[in-house]
Amino acid sequence: MKCLKITLILLLLSTPFISNAQFKFGAGGGVNLSNLGGSDVSGTDNKLGFNGGFMMEVKLPVKLGFEADVLFSTKGASLKGHSKGINLCYIDMPVVMKIYMAKIISFQLGAQYSLLVGAKSLGSDVKDQLEPTDLSAVLGFGIDVLKIHVSARYNYGLTSVDAAGSDIKNNMLTFSVGFWLKK
Repeated sequence: MKCLKITLILLLLSTPFISNAQFKFGAGGGVNLSNLGGSDVSGTDNKLGFNGGFMMEVKLPVKLGFEADVLFSTKGASLKGHSKGINLCYIDMPVVMKIYMAKIISFQLGAQYSLLVGAKSLGSDVKDQLEPTDLSAVLGFGIDVLKIHVSARYNYGLTSVDAAGSDIKNNMLTFSVGFWLKK
């Protein structure tokens, strides 16, 4: 009961902000520079990949906003001495709080939940050897000019992706460009 009262009070206090919020959605894509990290990882190098999907933002009138994306993303790592590396495909769902330092520039902080949809290592399917989900911390910045959205983010893996328990985490730098369809 106490939790319900607190929720109702917070909802009532936030009503003026929500009623003046700006909602927008769009589509975008970009490039990923990923690698695997953790105490059980060695002999890997950065791998170039891509991301693409949809984004939605709620911007409050107090220089604060929230962005949620649904992206198809390729990650993994190159293996030193091999032509084929580790190729991972995920559906990434980052949710970031955007603190606007200027009208068009935002600092972004949040979390990303990812669903594994495919995995190959040295050409062999290894999806069953990996965890089906992944969780990352997200830190970045963005620029919104008219209907163009540009962002750079670093995703730091918080959970191991190895189903056997080894310390192997996804780490990724993303650069994306998007277009707000409704602003």
